[in-house]
Formats: sequence, structure tokens, C-alpha cells
Amino acid sequence: MTIREESAGVWYHKGQTCCTAGKLDRAIVCYNRALELSPDDPVVWKRKGFVLLKIGRYSEADACYDRALELDPDDATAWQRKGYALARLGAHADAIACCDRAIALSPKRIIAWQSRGWLLGLMCRYGEAVDCYEKVLAIDPDRGSAAWHRERMCERRDLEALASEVREAERFVEVPACIRQVIVERDYANIGIARTVVRELARQAERPAVQRP
Repeated sequence: MTIREESAGVWYHKGQTCCTAGKLDRAIVCYNRALELSPDDPVVWKRKGFVLLKIGRYSEADACYDRALELDPDDATAWQRKGYALARLGAHADAIACCDRAIALSPKRIIAWQSRGWLLGLMCRYGEAVDCYEKVLAIDPDRGSAAWHRERMCERRDLEALASEVREAERFVEVPACIRQVIVERDYANIGIARTVVRELARQAERPAVQRP
């Protein structure tokens, strides 16, 4: 009878094969067995975390990346994916911190910049999100998804600016209903002209009244 030697590497590669075939639950079983045999292998912890992300088990994925980063604190991929897990758990500020760490380790890591932009958009920090997508496009000018998201963030940033300008102007003048309608309907095409009108109304209100004789 042939006795096949069991090793962590064998189970890791079995997990990889299962993952490629879409057998994600089976892949986790294989990675668990690999970790029983080699508990201090950060690559296996990362791979298990990746599969857990794919099936939506974000808390468990986060724990896997914590262990991977204990073993290899300078792994930019692990930081970026931990950030994604935290984002899915609603911990947006912590997720951004993870993206920042990934970027510090690997400044041209496009996925980390895109994840940071996505998170900042969720937090309504649109101007900062635009900056992130600009960074992506500086690295890869042909990345269409980044260009699309940059434009969406620009629209939301400008709409937010218009709303703020309207609130300020309404302290002094009557703002036309059509301007407020641009905000309500998210009429991005007319934000520019609406802001120009509001600014002109504000300027007129600031002019000193002409004293009549």
C-alpha cells in the first residue's frame, strides 16, 4: 500500500484548485487543513481570507487578514483586502486607514486607490474621492472605470457645493425655485449654470443699497 505524505502545500494547492473551480466552501476546508499543518503561513491565511470575502463572510475574512498581517505586516495586498472586509462591515474610517497603509507600502496599487475613492464617496467626501480617482488615472490613464467614477464624484461634489451656496444665499435673497429644483432632481447637467446664478444673486445682495435723494 502506498502512503501519500500529507503536507500543507498539498492542501493549499487543493484549495487553489477548488477556488478556481468555484467550489469555495471546499476550498476553505482545504485551506483550514493547510493551516492545521502550517499555522504560521501568511499566504494561506490571505488566501482563506480572499475566499471568505467572495462568499460574504466578512468578519471571518477580517480575522484572517489580521492573522496574515501579524505574520507579515508589510503585505500591501492583505491591508487592501482587510480594508474591503471592514468596508463591508460598515467600518468605513478603519477601512480607509487600511487603504492608506496599503498605499504607503505600494503607492501605485490601483485597487487600493480605487477602494479608497469608493469609501470616500460612501462617506460623502466627494472632493477627496475625486483625488483618489485622479491618482488612479495618473497611474493608468486608460482605466475607464476610474474615469467614470471620477465624473460621478465630481457631479456629487458640485451638487453638494450648489446646495451649500443656496443655503447661504437664502439668508439674503429669494432663490428661484428652478435653482432648488436642480438640487432636488439631481440635474447634474445644469449645476454649473445654477451655481453661476446663485453667485450673481449673492453678489447683488452684498452691494450697498443706493441712497435715493
